[in-house]
Amino acid sequence: MKYVVFDFNGTVLDDIEVCLKAENHTIEHFGLNRGPLTMDEYLHIFTFPVKSYYEQVGFDWNRNSYEEVGAYWFSWYRALRDEYRVYDGVIEVLEKNHAKGNRNILLSASSLVELKKQLKELEIEEYFDEVLGLGDIYAYSKIDVARNWIKDKDPNDCMMIGDSLHDLDTARAMGIDCVLVAKGHQAKDVLLENYDKVVDDIREVELI
Repeated sequence: MKYVVFDFNGTVLDDIEVCLKAENHTIEHFGLNRGPLTMDEYLHIFTFPVKSYYEQVGFDWNRNSYEEVGAYWFSWYRALRDEYRVYDGVIEVLEKNHAKGNRNILLSASSLVELKKQLKELEIEEYFDEVLGLGDIYAYSKIDVARNWIKDKDPNDCMMIGDSLHDLDTARAMGIDCVLVAKGHQAKDVLLENYDKVVDDIREVELI
């Protein structure tokens, strides 16, 4: 059995505009001394852990806790859920992978409860054989979840598709190959500065 591990936000789910809108509502609500984030700025400073990204935006944890800021952001993210969608080509790739006899694994730094809720809302839960996520909404890291999952697998039978350098770090932690799709939460030039297996569309990925 072979496994293709898919990141969710920015790889399967096109939620970049929603994330940016939620961020700018959060910036305004907490009274940061700055203007709204532009899309280009967002794509060039977004990083994991998300707490580090918030610090680059200008949040001061002496004024507000990360949990308070994250919860407010998430309330807007969910309020705007009708505006995000599955990327073109994703369903095609998921079906193609199943046709090859492989398993589709979804791995996310999102809350597992919320992740399953989103999959149901988007009517795509049937395409995934396993869904792996975190225990809360604060998106610290999915590396520990990934390491636990890979324990009983042959890394040579696995690959990962993501959109961020955190996905690359996660794949490396599992010892598996990775392809990054430059349509997600980090700019293409940021990805290419650190890695060369970068494509513009998920349909370009060569599945194992």
